[in-house]
Amino acid sequence: MSEQRGIDLEKRLLAAAVFELRVLLASHLDPQDQSAAGVAAQFAYALHNQAQSVLSGQPFDVAGALDNLARLEPQLGSLYLQHFRRVVTNEA
Repeated sequence: MSEQRGIDLEKRLLAAAVFELRVLLASHLDPQDQSAAGVAAQFAYALHNQAQSVLSGQPFDVAGALDNLARLEPQLGSLYLQHFRRVVTNEA
């Protein structure tokens, strides 16, 4: 297996996990549900279109996806979202 093929499979694995988590957590997708499962459902829902893009072999705007997560600031907090952005963009 080529290195590129391995990377693509890694991306697909993680994208499929996000997409399936969205499906599994769908019953918790209620803005009033502030439980851990409810917040996880909102997080997975916010990224499921990007996961579908990866699974379809299509590009997506990473910066736009990260910006879209700002709507979850009341649930996750700005520090968490800043941390998540740094992890994704590989910034110190």
